[in-house]
Amino acid sequence: MKSIFRLLFFVIGLSLVNAQEIETTDATTPDGVRFKSKNEFYIFGDAVVIGNNILSKDDKKAFNVLQVNNDDTKMRYVDIDRDPTTFSSSQAALKLPSDFKKIVYAGLYWSATYVYEKGSRKQQKGNYVYKGSGARSKIVNQIKFSLPNQEYQDITGDVIYDGLGSPTHLINSPYVCYADVTKLLKEAEVKSGAYTVANIKATQGYLSGGSAGGWMMYVVYQSPTDNPKYISTYHGFALVNKEEPLDITFENFKSVEKGDVKTSVVVSVLEGDSDLRGDEFSIIKQRDGSFQSLSNGARFQQNFFNSSITNNSIKNRDRLPNSENTFGFDIAKLDIPNYNNTIINNSTSETTLRLKTEADRFYLYFTAFQTEIEQTYFDDIIQDNNPNASVTAYVSPEIVRAQPESDPSYNTKEKRKAYKYTKRSLNSKAFKYLKNKKSTAIAGIEGGYYVISGVFSESLRADKWTTKLIENGLDANAFVNPKNNWNYIYLLRSDTAEEAFELTEELKTNYRYRDTWVLKANLD
Repeated sequence: MKSIFRLLFFVIGLSLVNAQEIETTDATTPDGVRFKSKNEFYIFGDAVVIGNNILSKDDKKAFNVLQVNNDDTKMRYVDIDRDPTTFSSSQAALKLPSDFKKIVYAGLYWSATYVYEKGSRKQQKGNYVYKGSGARSKIVNQIKFSLPNQEYQDITGDVIYDGLGSPTHLINSPYVCYADVTKLLKEAEVKSGAYTVANIKATQGYLSGGSAGGWMMYVVYQSPTDNPKYISTYHGFALVNKEEPLDITFENFKSVEKGDVKTSVVVSVLEGDSDLRGDEFSIIKQRDGSFQSLSNGARFQQNFFNSSITNNSIKNRDRLPNSENTFGFDIAKLDIPNYNNTIINNSTSETTLRLKTEADRFYLYFTAFQTEIEQTYFDDIIQDNNPNASVTAYVSPEIVRAQPESDPSYNTKEKRKAYKYTKRSLNSKAFKYLKNKKSTAIAGIEGGYYVISGVFSESLRADKWTTKLIENGLDANAFVNPKNNWNYIYLLRSDTAEEAFELTEELKTNYRYRDTWVLKANLD
């Protein structure tokens, strides 16, 4: 590429549960569209990625031959269902841990090469001549999506990039689309299980360089973890060729101050051949600025993008069809081999990934980064409402919760008076940190400990939440922080940390108020 993509974060606002989209200026070039940060999360939880290809040699059978190039294969749509309304369909299983609490975010992507409907080729003077037939549809962002045990739903996504008409992509016209499906997964009774995506358009038959296509879904969920995490996703569309490597920089985090720095990345590309070598994926080494090539048992340093779907060294076979060779559609999730923190140091706040190739050109459209972060940094991001914060704080694993109560009157004043607190709560790390933490300066409010039930950038949403709290028997009030004009909804202002912390702990035993936290303000 002619420029290195550096990615800057701009936050639109703070929501009660969901991360806000973080926009940068879109810049479309003949080669693609500039990468931008889509979401970032500070969370006790994790992320998982699934997906599958939609072009192969057979419509239903798995294809496991690796020593073959994409352009030597006559492609056809994968179509595993028996639904007459679909022309392409493939499936992958989502597995969430038994202790997961809730879905926080789910992003669905689909991408393919699509210059015409079908292609043919013939040999002429020792070379292949390619010919296409069937007009290419201009509508590539409409697909069908099925959740576990559900019928298909029509999905219309955003077109991130479409190479139709681009001089750089005349021979294959790649595209990538995106849809936020968080609400669908949140509302689904069954979340773990088989997901099917259908009617992704691509060129069948022969295509110079080989035709490729598939879909992926990236899911962030809340669950108990030893340390909080920073998770960030980027998307765009970038051609990676021999001209210049592509660098993507992640920031807005601070790794743990002591111990092992545990970090992982997800990357998905189009057109990486299994038998064509020369592509490489690497990460900067903090200590000397050099780049460390990444590899594992399923991906090699000089052939990282090898037409496969993998989780570290394991090929993900929980798909239908479960081809080992996914014909130019790659999804890789891998832990960074950070032995003795030689790659990412303690207290690091920035890292860079690099993609390059010597022979096998490919297209990057998605990457994600996650790392464990320091507890104090997490608390500062959330409680001080740092402009980089995108989500309300999730509950610390040190806090012991009771099971959620179904009784809507659980949080009445009478119930609160009868609540018995344990010594463990007031001896917890979270309470000690609250006592010793420097308070936040907010003009116009009385000093004290505020039990915060939600922070909103929009006053209308703040009013609705306040009304709901009052209807449930809680004493809800609000103030506006003049530094950012955010609305803080609080249930108690106390002179003592004990009273505020105890009420917060009690409220968290009800699933409706699990995101309650304590703001220490104007006490220094």
